Amino acid sequence: MPEAGSGQSDPHDAVPPQDAAERPPARWFFYGLGLSLQTLLWFLLFLAITVAVLVGGELTEFRYVGF
Repeated sequence: MPEAGSGQSDPHDAVPPQDAAERPPARWFFYGLGLSLQTLLWFLLFLAITVAVLVGGELTEFRYVGF
């Protein structure tokens, strides 16, 4: 660990506010891609649950668990 007055900084320090505006726009692309992928997966999960509940009497697996 560096001394308080040594002038060395830890590479894991937070990004200073002036450098926040200089971030590449690719981070927003990956953020949007991940958010849309997660939204799609949650939608598919709830759709699968809805279909399973609606046709539960015809599906053998769900007939025994009380759907």
